[in-house]
Amino acid sequence: MKKFSLSLLVLLTFIGLTNNTFCQLQVLRDQGTGIPVLANPYPEVKGTPYWSEFEIGKIIFSEKDTASNLVIAFNAFNHTLVYSMDRELLAYSPGKISGFILSPENNPQIFRSGYMIPNIGKNRFVEVLVDGDYTLVNHKYKKMIDDPGATYGSQRAKTFANAEDLYLYKDGQPFLWKSRRKNLIEIFGEEGYKKVNELANTYNLDLTQKNDIKRLVYFLNSGV
Repeated sequence: MKKFSLSLLVLLTFIGLTNNTFCQLQVLRDQGTGIPVLANPYPEVKGTPYWSEFEIGKIIFSEKDTASNLVIAFNAFNHTLVYSMDRELLAYSPGKISGFILSPENNPQIFRSGYMIPNIGKNRFVEVLVDGDYTLVNHKYKKMIDDPGATYGSQRAKTFANAEDLYLYKDGQPFLWKSRRKNLIEIFGEEGYKKVNELANTYNLDLTQKNDIKRLVYFLNSGV
């Protein structure tokens, strides 16, 4: 792939397009197989499988190979990174790229593949919140659920719903984040749990809130 020509093409494609235009694109091609699939295989489902709207971002093919200024969106239902080129939608699965970056200029959200998610595997993209001896990731995904706003007595409708799970990686082992004492002792041990409590009390951290959990992990990695 020639990154510079690709970036130019998708940037030109992006100018003047609206979200409705993206919805009307009909071809979605899997970059692993090259087989076209439907851009919206769930037209009867309310909402969108995308975590956010299409925007300018980056695709990380490897540590030394990143393509910028691409029009991309994260399909959080089937966990693919979708980008637009020449009025086609093309998709990368987690095994084909190292990751991607949403909103790289303002509030970068870095997503990576290769993290083991219990009962699911490595075939997922996760947002890396903190990287270090303790690594904190956010497993974002979409669920298809019954539409709670559907009219009573009508045919059961479906809608997409956001879901997030935080995982803390210690020595490469993932732990689903839960703030209960039992779970924290499982991760940190008795002495480590005392340290976590000390940090939470000192810095007024609410260990059920994502931003405070991020701060805690930063403190642990820095040796505070």
